Amino acid sequence: MSVTSTPQSTAVGRFAAKAFDYAIHYGVEISLIVLILYFCISRGLSFSIDIYDPLPPQGGAVVSEASVGGEWFSGIGSSATALLTSFTAPATEPILLTDEKTVAIASAHDGFNEVARTDDPAPHISNMTLVLSPDYGERKGLPKRIIKAKKERVQVYLRRYAKTAQQEMAASGILASITLAQGLLESNAGDSKLAVNSNNHFGIKCRSKCLGCTCRNYGDDTRYDMFRVFTSAAESFREHSKLLNTKRYAKLKSYGTDYVKWAHGLKSCGYATDKKYGHKLVKIIENLGLDQYDRS
Repeated sequence: MSVTSTPQSTAVGRFAAKAFDYAIHYGVEISLIVLILYFCISRGLSFSIDIYDPLPPQGGAVVSEASVGGEWFSGIGSSATALLTSFTAPATEPILLTDEKTVAIASAHDGFNEVARTDDPAPHISNMTLVLSPDYGERKGLPKRIIKAKKERVQVYLRRYAKTAQQEMAASGILASITLAQGLLESNAGDSKLAVNSNNHFGIKCRSKCLGCTCRNYGDDTRYDMFRVFTSAAESFREHSKLLNTKRYAKLKSYGTDYVKWAHGLKSCGYATDKKYGHKLVKIIENLGLDQYDRS
């Protein structure tokens, strides 16, 4: 008596045959994947990818003036670099991987917010980290000299540009606290390459087709993004005031001296793509007491 195969048993047989065939043809690849997973697990490595919001497309969507939060490749690059470094580093050398966004300074490419060459004792840590997260230094065990140096760089920026921000407030009606908070955040307290090399403290991009202005590429959202080059920091502050006096930001002045509404209004108007942009500005203003410059 012959045994008749059911459709179900035939399907299972075909699946098993196909799986065996794949195992034969892709044995090398499977072995490599298993080996990599073994090394990762045995060495306790971690790998993370930070995906930032890409710039919305042109058209009906909002396009940012500046680019905080737009460098979504930088997170991938820095995480991959950390992973590759961990394979070559000595076993006794600790590997520090952090997911604190306030610390990240793009190092994967010549980005607009990379730090320029300075006498900063810890250029890999953003000057704004201890402003946005005041207890960061203690939590991470940073040397006191580093903490002091970081705080001093922020204060130097304020001593240098507070008067300029107040002059712009008197002339253009833009809150000095907002101007200073944006300048600090966008320029890393004056240490970004964009600020040092181009006197651009606000991440301001060039006009249409770069007519009537000098621009330079800093590798933001695309290689075609061009940032303004100014002859002085004062010119950058003046252009920032002109920008916030355009129709796009017209509603901001209706907020009076309410810096909280100004901060979140800038985000809603599309100044930057960072979802936390408004919250960061408010935290900078409150932690540094920048609203005092609105009353002077």
